[in-house]
Amino acid sequence: MSAVAKTPGPDGYVIQIHPGSILIAGGSHKGTLYGVYEFLENYLGCRFWAPNAEFIPKKAEIILPVADVVDNPAFGWREVYYAGMDNQDFADKMRTDRHAWNGGENWGLWVHTMFTLVPPEVYFDAHPEYYALMDGKRAKTQLCLTNPDVLQIVIDALNAKMKEKPEAKYWSVSQMDTFGGCECDGCKYLNEREGSASGSMISFVNQVAAAFPQKIISTLAYQYTRKAPEYIKPASNVNIMLCTIECDRSKPLESDTTPGSFTEDLRNWSAIANDILVWDYVIQFTNMIGPFPNLPVLQPNIQLFKKYQVGSVFEQGCRGTYSENQELRQYLLAKLLWNPGLNVDSLTNLFLEGYYGNAGSAIGEYLHSMTDALKKSGKTLWIYGSPMQETDAFLSPEEIRNYTLLFNKAELSVAGDSTLQARVRKARLPLDYAMIEISKKNITGPDGFIEPAGTGWKVMPGMINRVNEFVVQAGKSGVKTVHERFLPPDVYGQQTIDFFNKAYTRHLAKDKPYALTAQPAAKYSAGGAGSLTDGKRGSSNYYVLWQGFEENDFTALVDMEKPTEINYVGAEFLQDLASWIFYPVEVVISVSDDGIKFTEVAAFDSLACQDPLLIREVGKMINPVTVRFVKFYARNAGKCPSWHIGHGGKAWLFADELIVDRR
Repeated sequence: MSAVAKTPGPDGYVIQIHPGSILIAGGSHKGTLYGVYEFLENYLGCRFWAPNAEFIPKKAEIILPVADVVDNPAFGWREVYYAGMDNQDFADKMRTDRHAWNGGENWGLWVHTMFTLVPPEVYFDAHPEYYALMDGKRAKTQLCLTNPDVLQIVIDALNAKMKEKPEAKYWSVSQMDTFGGCECDGCKYLNEREGSASGSMISFVNQVAAAFPQKIISTLAYQYTRKAPEYIKPASNVNIMLCTIECDRSKPLESDTTPGSFTEDLRNWSAIANDILVWDYVIQFTNMIGPFPNLPVLQPNIQLFKKYQVGSVFEQGCRGTYSENQELRQYLLAKLLWNPGLNVDSLTNLFLEGYYGNAGSAIGEYLHSMTDALKKSGKTLWIYGSPMQETDAFLSPEEIRNYTLLFNKAELSVAGDSTLQARVRKARLPLDYAMIEISKKNITGPDGFIEPAGTGWKVMPGMINRVNEFVVQAGKSGVKTVHERFLPPDVYGQQTIDFFNKAYTRHLAKDKPYALTAQPAAKYSAGGAGSLTDGKRGSSNYYVLWQGFEENDFTALVDMEKPTEINYVGAEFLQDLASWIFYPVEVVISVSDDGIKFTEVAAFDSLACQDPLLIREVGKMINPVTVRFVKFYARNAGKCPSWHIGHGGKAWLFADELIVDRR
């Protein structure tokens, strides 16, 4: 709290304590409410940890110091997008806001709105010129931002929506959540002139904003539009939503000084825009309950936003479901968005002691150990990562054993207190989840999930129990989904057990060498040569055990090393539409004695489908034949199809186990 030297803004307040009187007043109704909660916390010792988790001290006597202070938040609009903030009472105590999706009154439309305003199902067939030109064809990816008809349609659509919600001040006119900006001559000219695709976007949005001078038109600086334009400036009533989605979460944003870094983009936008909202990401979307040790970067990143006069901050966690370390994260973020200069260590210790009681010190040690392990590893931390990718960093076998001991200690320290036990058990969920996911990568060995059984193998009973216990505890803890795309714990549990039962395959081509015509992308190489015949089957995490090929077809030649009698051939492929991964259009399998002359033994076509997530083996029993070489060919879709959000973009093909057997 600062000394009196300013006037309370809309969210700010004044607290005056003098003998015989107490005055709490805000710059608005909200400001007054926030002042009351500050008085309860700072002067009376009340604590608001989470919804239904508060501490109200019992005092026989209250002694208040003389005070005459004014406090305003560092940012005029602050949203922490976590499930706990769904509780309006708790959100008020944390002094945070809400946007259009989340019940906020100040927003009329909130991001990715171009197709809401100009729906393809209404206009595309008759007017494909309203949409982006890509590779010489119009596509339902984005709008053509230099078409005057598109501008008028957007203005008319906004005008109608504003009449329905006249109190809303902010209205988003922003790109869809995909790539594929327009390449027509008009859009191309603006983008080349401005050195960024934001050129055509800002030109378009400025024209929309001119039609609504009393409103604020918001647009995204996101992915291909993140770079600021060189010459054009946003109009005075244009808000820029600048997004950090590509950034490494292992270190502060400002530490990246490479050309094109987020900090460079922030600096350039702040020089030309007077209204910036930073959309920051503080959760791992692909594994929302998994460990994500980014706590050390929260404060320096928020301080960076303040340094460049950012007016609003949206901290992207997850709404409607419990996620990793949620209570501490939302508490820290809310406090720092009000005052970025707070002592984070003291704030964290205060929370851990207050929320976890005697277990707080052990959980604090767990958090410090994890962040230290990440730092020592030198690895990056991405919002689309996985526990499987961190086994050489903060989720090594040694680190996991250490974390397990700390949680055992934490649980023992609160034995007999059912409330604290439940909180500690919830905090342990991410570790339980990580151990399950890592077992899917290892499959065999002490950190896997199968063990020898006679001449074969079986799933360890303890792993089945671990999965079932995770599902039960996740349900008790409010976990609705473990993935950004809806994946309830019970479905996740069943999928995991199904995977356990089929994930390891012994067949004649196991550990046999093979050659690829085209190499996989470096980041999707599954550890390199040999992974396609190692007997290990990939899960839905395409970063592990899968090899990915962008736009290229897949051809693999397996050498059985000697003439071998076989009667089955097959291969497994993945489809993940949200990640632009498509099942092959066609698969052909051929055999040869000499590796030169091949005979086709199995062919599959018309394989394309629209299942959002699919792992399927394409295989066939064949007449027994003795061969040395088996060739697998899979045709890539090439481009995302017209019904897909990435229409016109490059399609991925992901392959895993190549199976040759005698059954």
